[in-house]
Formats: sequence, C-alpha cells, structure tokens
Amino acid sequence: MEAKSKVNYSFIFMGMVIIFALFTTIKVATHSIFWMDDKIAGLFSHVPNSVIPFFIQLTEMGDKKGIGVVAILMLIWLLVKKRNYLGAAVFALSIALGNEISKLLKDYFARPRPDLEHLVDVKSYSFPSGHAMVGMTVYFLIAYLLIESAVSKKAKIIIGACAAILLLLIGASRIILHVHYPSDVLGGYALGYIWVSLSIVLYNYLKKKKIN
Repeated sequence: MEAKSKVNYSFIFMGMVIIFALFTTIKVATHSIFWMDDKIAGLFSHVPNSVIPFFIQLTEMGDKKGIGVVAILMLIWLLVKKRNYLGAAVFALSIALGNEISKLLKDYFARPRPDLEHLVDVKSYSFPSGHAMVGMTVYFLIAYLLIESAVSKKAKIIIGACAAILLLLIGASRIILHVHYPSDVLGGYALGYIWVSLSIVLYNYLKKKKIN
C-alpha cells in the first residue's frame, strides 16, 4: 500500500511539473510578463555585494567546465568503482542530449537576457536556464545513482539534501548575477526534471531487462 502511495504521489508531482513547464514555455513563446520575475528578482536584489564572488564561483558548478569535471568524476566512479556500465551509459547520454535540447530550446524561444548589468559573461539566449536544466539533469541523476548504492537511510537523506541545496543555489546564482529571469530558472528546473525522470525510467527499464 505504501509503495502504491509513493507511485501515486510521483505521478501527481510529475503532472504538476509538466503543467508548470507548459505554462512557462507558452508564456515565454507569447512574450507574456511573469509576475514571479518581478517578485522573486526583487527579493534577490537585496543580496549584499560581499557575497557576489561566492555566487560567481558557485555558478561554475552549472557551467560547462564544472559540469564536465563532475560528470567525469561520476563516470570514473560508475565504471571503475561500481562497474555500473549501464548507469554510466545512461548518465553520459542523458547529459549530452539534455545539453543539446537546452540549446535548441534557447534558440527556438530566443528570449533576451535581463536588461541589467551581467555580472558574468553570457552569450546565449535566456530561456530556459541551461544551468538549471542541465544542472537538474546532472546532479539529480548523480544523487539518484549514489542513493541507489547507499546502504543507510541517513546517507540517502544527506545525498538528496545536498543535491537539492546545490541545485537551488546554482539557480539562485543565475538570478543574483543578473543573467536570468526567475522564470528562466524555474522553467529550466521543470524541463530538467522531466528529462532526468525519463532518463531514470529508461535506466530502470534497461536494468530490469538486463536482469531478466
């Protein structure tokens, strides 16, 4: 009964994420104004300048170099330590395709960046946030694979909490550094969650098929 309840909650949450993803993409496509962009950005405008260097360093965790280093370390762990070749293949494929999908969506929507002084260098369009979308794919999938190998419940909770905090901070950094609207980040999270969920479904399907 408990397992069935968890599955139902997962479907409900996924439905909410899909609805939100559709909501943000439609509003961006129709050039509509998001109330959240003013409200949330207003909250982040009070961040003191003294912490800006921290967020500049933090945002690198969602950039190409940061993602690349983390992905390579994870692949080494999966291949050498765990010998989870299927997990490594799905992990690499998910990141590669997720990154390309993010680029295609940016070029399709062609949303300009916020009209503010950008505190880090940016060259692509604004929606969706690649740091949020690809970051969600990478760090959520890493957390899933680590939790899969973790023995204790405490370790699983710590892994999940660390991944969630890191993702939230990376997303916040993009707003604080004036390179994304909050809707870019939240939309990126939603799209990334959908993509990583599909990757996990594929991973579990292939793993089950391999065992059988």
